[in-house]
Amino acid sequence: MKLQRVTQVDRTTIPTALLPAFKTHCRVEFARDDQYLKQALARAFDVFERLTEFHVFGVAYDWQPDWPAGGTEKIEIPMQPVEDFVVTDAEGADVSSDYEIVGIVGSDQVARQWLQPVSGASWPSSGSVKLALGYSVADELPPGILDIGFRVGSFLYENREMAAITAVDVMAYANSFISGYWMPRA
Repeated sequence: MKLQRVTQVDRTTIPTALLPAFKTHCRVEFARDDQYLKQALARAFDVFERLTEFHVFGVAYDWQPDWPAGGTEKIEIPMQPVEDFVVTDAEGADVSSDYEIVGIVGSDQVARQWLQPVSGASWPSSGSVKLALGYSVADELPPGILDIGFRVGSFLYENREMAAITAVDVMAYANSFISGYWMPRA
């Protein structure tokens, strides 16, 4: 299996769009800290991504799975949430209509997902899958992830002068927020 990021991670669009709501959450009524607030929110979502392996910021990866030899069994998708996918065969032709994602599908679901051929199709001998991950629009962010981002972001904003942070996850109680989105990996 080969996995390569093909787009830059956009860590500005979501925090910029969420700034007015985040300022309300933090009870900030002035503009002088806007840039810092956006940075705190971006860092909060980054912490969430690192701890859960669940993408918040929009990004695309090229995935070259170990294709099963001609069968129809499913292949586990290595990243989530998958917003869209494009399967190309060895010649570069788009054969996405021959495949589907199965498992718990939905942009706020944290569960294993698989790619499988639809009825009557089989795996190509080689090719790749382009995975579109995360959220490109702030309005699509699930409320649970938004809540975690706001709580961790406001902690980072309010405690920006702290010299020592004792927890590896930035705030000692972040795991209690994030535990609902954590999923053990095989």
